[in-house]
Amino acid sequence: MILEGCMGYRWVDHTAELELHIAARTEAGVFEEALRAFGELIGDEATGAHETFDVDATSPDRATLLVRWLDELVYRAETEDLVPEEVERLELSADRLVAKVRGFRGEPRHLVKGVTYNGLAFDGGDDGHHATVVLDV
Repeated sequence: MILEGCMGYRWVDHTAELELHIAARTEAGVFEEALRAFGELIGDEATGAHETFDVDATSPDRATLLVRWLDELVYRAETEDLVPEEVERLELSADRLVAKVRGFRGEPRHLVKGVTYNGLAFDGGDDGHHATVVLDV
């Protein structure tokens, strides 16, 4: 849960949607918190082998890049039963994200149908970076 002046994330319930609010000190931290939140949403105890996988996404803006990041995590969970646990390496440039993600093969809860652009936001300032993204469930 996000408290005044703290970093973290919180979920907001919607009908057939989950709205994720993220706060982090850095832009990269927003992507790391999004992965952590998604992993907790779909995962449970590590049941399979741990492994790493690469993510390479491009977008002209950070908000859309966040959608593409989460889309890739959803895809890996749906098609490969991979539950992301942590970001081992993450590089951001003006229009690209390259990351190595550590996760495990398991039985993820297939809750997320997609990542939407509804209410999408990604802002930064002196108090850190904040993002909002809605998942269709």
